Order: sequence, then C-alpha cells, then structure tokens
Amino acid sequence: MSRATDVSISTSGLRKEFGKITALDGIDVDIQGSQIVGLVGPNGAGKTTMIRCLLGLTGASSGDSEINGTPSGDLDRTDRADLGYMPQEEAVYRNLTVRENVEFFANLYRVPERESAVDQALAFVGLRDREHSRIGELSGGMVRRTSLACTLVGDPDVVFLDEPTVGLDPKLRSEMWDRFRDRRDDGSLLVVSTHYLGEAHNCDRVLFLRDGDVLAFENPDTLLERDDVEDLEDAFLQLLEEDDAAQAADAAAAGPAGGSDA
Repeated sequence: MSRATDVSISTSGLRKEFGKITALDGIDVDIQGSQIVGLVGPNGAGKTTMIRCLLGLTGASSGDSEINGTPSGDLDRTDRADLGYMPQEEAVYRNLTVRENVEFFANLYRVPERESAVDQALAFVGLRDREHSRIGELSGGMVRRTSLACTLVGDPDVVFLDEPTVGLDPKLRSEMWDRFRDRRDDGSLLVVSTHYLGEAHNCDRVLFLRDGDVLAFENPDTLLERDDVEDLEDAFLQLLEEDDAAQAADAAAAGPAGGSDA
C-alpha cells in the first residue's frame, strides 16, 4: 500500500563522541521521500552509530536529528510503530519457530490484524514454507530473512537495516535487495548500511562515511560521472585520496604542533 505520510530523515551537525573518539563529526543530511539510502564505509566509519542516533537509541553529543519531523530523542511508541530496525547482530530467538518469532514482534509492536500481518511478512521474505521450522535448524540466509520479516511485520514507513546481507552468498544478497526495492516502490524510506561497495549500485543515493565524516552523498551514477570512473570502488578510493590530501593540507597550514614563528 502507499504510505499515508511523507517520509523523511534529517540531521544538522549530528555529532557523537565516545570519550576521545569521535564517531560522528557533524553530519548534515536531508532525505525526503521513498528511496533507498546506502550508508557505505569501512568498519568503524560510523554507520551503526548514525543509525542508533537517528533512532534515539544512542544519544548524540551535539546536533539534531529528526525522523518524519519528530526529533529522535522525542520518538514515542506511536512514532516507533512507523519505524523498522534490523540490527547487525542476530535478533531472533533460536528456540522459537520462524512464525513464532514474527508473531512475537507483531505482539511487541501491537500490530493490528496480527495473523494477516504475519502471513504477509512471511510471504514477503519467502518463508511461508518454513514458518514452522525452528531458527536453530535454518541456514544463515533464512535466519536473516526471518529477521527481515520481524522488522517489516508492522509495515513501517522508515526502515533501518544494519549490514543486512553480511555473510550471505551473492544469490541471497541479490534476493534481499529485490525485497528492499519492493519496499521502496511501496513508499518506504530505507537506510541500508553496508561495507560491500558493489551493493551501493542498488541505492538511490549513497552516503560515504569515513571516520565519522561524510565524504560524499550522491546518486551512484552521478558520483561515477563526476569522478570519471567505472565502478564505485574506484570512486570511493578517489574520495579517500581527496580526503587524505585535504587533511594533509590542513596539517601543513596549521604548522608544526607546538611550533613558533620566532
């Protein structure tokens, strides 16, 4: 079904520090309407921290963030009913069946017409034929699909997926992205983090992160044309080189630490 509301995510100067470590260094983004936004970068780039700050699960050190116009820190149960979150770590119960897991999350989210919603979520991820199998009996790909069904059972408007295809073979990764595109086409806004640069081609826009900084926020094709390269790995390497050069120039302009003009 089409979304009843306009979906959006915005941040202004979003910063998160863990002691002396800066995980997010003043992130500014404005995302409007149904689309797939990729958070791309190496491990430690700030992808998970950004998702958790947006969801209000981790408090920002400074700056602002909003989902559908509501500040992240003010999201209440009603607001969260419109949000889906699939964390990187396994978030299903191995002693329960596939269906029992999805039913558990449907109850947790207070989903109306739960039996029908569970049926639809299982059908969407292609697990109706395994709904009575216990999680401990399933392959890693089926466990990830179960997690996706649990995330989508409430029919959320905005969906956050943290490394959802990690550990999956290329065929299963392709099938998962087919399902993400189906959700986008249904009107949802999806934020998908990944360190697989090849997956960034599946996104409408890609936010390249490095050490908590935004290197680029572009449509993949636009980025390729701008940098005159053939694949996103080359584009990302070029962004890293540009960032290294900028940091070196800043360091040179600042002069030796503790130095003097005398």
